[in-house]
Amino acid sequence: MTPMGPPKHLVLLGMMGAGKTRTGASVSVHLGRPFLDGDAVLEAQQGRTGAQIAAADGVDHLHRLEEQVLLDALAAEQPSVIAPAACVVEDVRCVEAMRAGAAVVWLDLPADHLETRMRRGAHRRAMDSTELLELVQRRRPRFAVVADLHLDATAATEDLVAAIVAHLGDQVARRSTT
Repeated sequence: MTPMGPPKHLVLLGMMGAGKTRTGASVSVHLGRPFLDGDAVLEAQQGRTGAQIAAADGVDHLHRLEEQVLLDALAAEQPSVIAPAACVVEDVRCVEAMRAGAAVVWLDLPADHLETRMRRGAHRRAMDSTELLELVQRRRPRFAVVADLHLDATAATEDLVAAIVAHLGDQVARRSTT
């Protein structure tokens, strides 16, 4: 990796529970960049968790707020590692902003693993198995379209970080030869 590192943001996409926060925090340390966890940013801005917002104001309102968190993060000048809500792949503005200003990594995890992990976080909105499967099926093709790198999130965090850093290094090398 060059001392400058990649010149754009890194976005880690995936469903709730895919490991975006854990992986993003590790990657940010490795790259020496700030880490922006969409859930934490949203809670700091709104004074409520995503689960609380969804319960009080509805899921659509929650998604609009989550989309704005990503758009604001991508508009920042300082390159960062961003872990947004999965819903951002359903918003054209977010997809265009990611394509224009980010390297995008998709952390893919099977639905049964997601369901187990989702139950561990009180900040996550409640969702039954049927809704989760519908979201996974709807969002998988959208993640695939926007992602520069697709990783199996059942891998160990250190392996995911190594793959992401190697991918970013490859992108830097390609840009420097063109």
